[in-house]
Amino acid sequence: MKRSTLLLFCCAVSVISFAQVKSQYQYSTSMPYGTLDIRTRISSTDYYYLKENQTFAFRESSPGVKTNSYLDMTGFDSSPYKQGHLRRKTGTVDKFVMNYRLLFPNNYSTTYAEGYPLIVLLHGAGERANCLYNNCYHGGWTYEPNTNSPPAPTTATHKLLNNDHNLNIGGKQHLDARNLAGTRLPNDPSMPSRAFPGFVLVAQMFNEWEPLQVQDLIRIVRLHCEKYKIDQNRIYIHGLSIGGYAVYEALKRAPWLFAAALPMSAINDAGIFKDNQQAKVVHIPIWTFQGGQDTKPTPTTTNTIVNNFRNAGAIVKYTIYSDLGHNVWNRAYGEADFFKWMLSKNKANIHAYKDIKVIVKSSSQYPKLMLGEGFLAYQWERNGAIISGATSNTYTATVPGTYRARFSRLSSAPTASQWNKWSAPVTITETTTATQLAAAGEPEDIVTDLAEQEFAVSLYPNPAKAGNMNLQISTPASAPIEVRLVDQLGVEHYRGAFSVEELQQEQQLNVPTLPDGIYILWVNQEDRQLKQRVVVRN
Repeated sequence: MKRSTLLLFCCAVSVISFAQVKSQYQYSTSMPYGTLDIRTRISSTDYYYLKENQTFAFRESSPGVKTNSYLDMTGFDSSPYKQGHLRRKTGTVDKFVMNYRLLFPNNYSTTYAEGYPLIVLLHGAGERANCLYNNCYHGGWTYEPNTNSPPAPTTATHKLLNNDHNLNIGGKQHLDARNLAGTRLPNDPSMPSRAFPGFVLVAQMFNEWEPLQVQDLIRIVRLHCEKYKIDQNRIYIHGLSIGGYAVYEALKRAPWLFAAALPMSAINDAGIFKDNQQAKVVHIPIWTFQGGQDTKPTPTTTNTIVNNFRNAGAIVKYTIYSDLGHNVWNRAYGEADFFKWMLSKNKANIHAYKDIKVIVKSSSQYPKLMLGEGFLAYQWERNGAIISGATSNTYTATVPGTYRARFSRLSSAPTASQWNKWSAPVTITETTTATQLAAAGEPEDIVTDLAEQEFAVSLYPNPAKAGNMNLQISTPASAPIEVRLVDQLGVEHYRGAFSVEELQQEQQLNVPTLPDGIYILWVNQEDRQLKQRVVVRN
């Protein structure tokens, strides 16, 4: 009895010691989309916990003897991924919630203070625990494993709650990336670009990634952060198909948790814009993948989502594979910088709204700097001095300088040791002309088409004079092509429409005289879109 009391007391203490964010960012009944509940501890007698090294299932090795293990459904040895499941204990009732697999970093050390990054992989509909539409391993959509009615088969090879098919897509690539890292620590400068030196978590939804299942996934992430040396500034999430939608659902419900997101063939944005949640999400870097031949979602659908995020202030990298349909994930996993891109993102760092880092007083442009919303305390500094009164997650820079910021997950009145680390510095400059503004930063490559049938643009010379810009295009499509030249204030200086035949040969652009500076050339053909940095030097 004394032992039970001690365990419950520890759980209660954990509510305070592992708050992470303000309570309303963990539980609220008044969200536009309904109730948010990602709490892991509701009370001392109602809490979630991890049952490690055991899969919840009904398979038996002999009558009455459960295997308590996953069922092999992958084409590779998935045993390096540990198994486990989430449970909820309410009083004397102890229920299964969700199975998962977890890959540890090589040479994991509990004494590595900085912690290891974590990737959360959300599988597609086919890799479920029970039902794919009307194709169920047992019963139907109303079947509930805790009541187990009708009783599930107990054969050792039954696929219900298999906890392995969720690794079928992406599991091998992530294992290879973990192995490639070897014994290197996360910040080792010799890290190969295709390596990942951290944890990989792959939970298995039951029938679909509906919001409650996504909330349970978030609980699994939070409980692992509580138990293991995970760098909470470097938690990344990606998913395929319905798992791509679930990525957006997770961002909507816990935008403070993730440092980057990579949705693949996501069927929609989980209502982020309909529910007016975009302001909480746009500080998160996003890399979106889309098949040019996909019909659900179509490229037009994904283009709209991408543009909505950009217009709201987000930085989105967008990759379209013109020769692929829905199944883009293996191509995406094969991107040379797939893992490197994630590792470059850090929750501690400042997001500049629309990547604007230049003050232009004549147009009332003042950079809006952002950190994730919901943490317990914030602090901003300019040129090494704390900014008095700057205690929210955003700060509008009205004076040039070098800015840094930090937040606390531990206290609303942090001691020196309770602050998160300082962000990387962000330099804000001031100018009066668009030309000077263009020199402030090079735009991120947003859209690329890496299909076997290449969509590519060549502009030469570069640097160029306004009257001497020659453009040539390579494309597998026959639709007309629109060409635009804009500065980084978004002011358009040239627009032209051409046939494929014209641009495949070479075309001199009739661009008006422009001041020296950096401009962006946009090339659009149906759902394809490319851009190139152009230096004008007269």
